[in-house]
Amino acid sequence: MSRVSAVSTASLTLLSELMNYDFSVHDLDEPVTDELVEKSTGIRGLVQNMRAHIGGTVRIRDLAGHRATLLQGPRFVGTATQVADQMEEWFTTDACDGFVLAATHLPGAFEDFVRLVVPELQRRGLHRKQYAGTTLREHLGLARPPTAPRLPTGPAHV
Repeated sequence: MSRVSAVSTASLTLLSELMNYDFSVHDLDEPVTDELVEKSTGIRGLVQNMRAHIGGTVRIRDLAGHRATLLQGPRFVGTATQVADQMEEWFTTDACDGFVLAATHLPGAFEDFVRLVVPELQRRGLHRKQYAGTTLREHLGLARPPTAPRLPTGPAHV
């Protein structure tokens, strides 16, 4: 029986992406310890929420199984204006520094968000209309790291 038989590969992959940690190297019945959480650089609140919900030991199987649901955070629902209002409130009151979107239906959820909500956020100055540069580094305002000196080319001399 596969280690991922009861938990879909997609759920484990999504969990690994959100936590920025490769959970596939662990057994699904292994407990999620504080040390394991500290190794991740992603959304650590998922573990805290699961611990509060389960009330005991959280195993990787539990976390991956529940990750695929929309129970982990707030749900912004309504018209494009209402969703933008809710997002603006969270963002401007420092309740968050960004959002992770989950599709409520496929196909079309992300397309609806981009077509309806993003223009409203742009009108409010909360979402960019264009990018600052041509690379991700430029968009984020990060300096280019120094490059290593190049080695001479040509035939090697021994």
